[in-house]
Amino acid sequence: QEEPEENGRPFLPVKKLCERDYIIIDMLNSASSGGSTTVSFCVTDPSMMDNPVIYISNGFTKLTGYSFDECVGRNCRFLQGPETDQKDVAKIVTAVKNEKECSVNLLNYKKDGTKFRNEFYLAQLRDPKQQLAYFIGIQAAVDEEGDDTIPSNPGIQSTFGGMKSFEL
Repeated sequence: QEEPEENGRPFLPVKKLCERDYIIIDMLNSASSGGSTTVSFCVTDPSMMDNPVIYISNGFTKLTGYSFDECVGRNCRFLQGPETDQKDVAKIVTAVKNEKECSVNLLNYKKDGTKFRNEFYLAQLRDPKQQLAYFIGIQAAVDEEGDDTIPSNPGIQSTFGGMKSFEL
């Protein structure tokens, strides 16, 4: 993947995906087209060493302060900091290991060191034979910690059918 242009570049998977996952990618690309920064997501490649980021949306850049070049090739751990709850990290690690979805209210850190809280959704993208192709992480900024927080972009709820029942 190349660096997104100022007006946004869609994620174009190199690997074949199942029809359902192409629809999800189309929805996210549409929501983040035209330079929109309201949708924050990243894609990682679990077939590569340490599951590195291979794509970030313009919204991810706006939310975190990191550029495309600063993210691609790195594991998302770089967003963690001293107050990131290790129980939340363990949930994500377990979900990745077991190729499952998960959702956590996560404290991360921006490039400038400021903390931000986000409702983080992790899902797998699969190929037509249902083998794991990618992971996608969607970040919805929230103002507070807790299970019933509402993202600053509440449209994410209708896009994915609810916060805690996140199953694509």
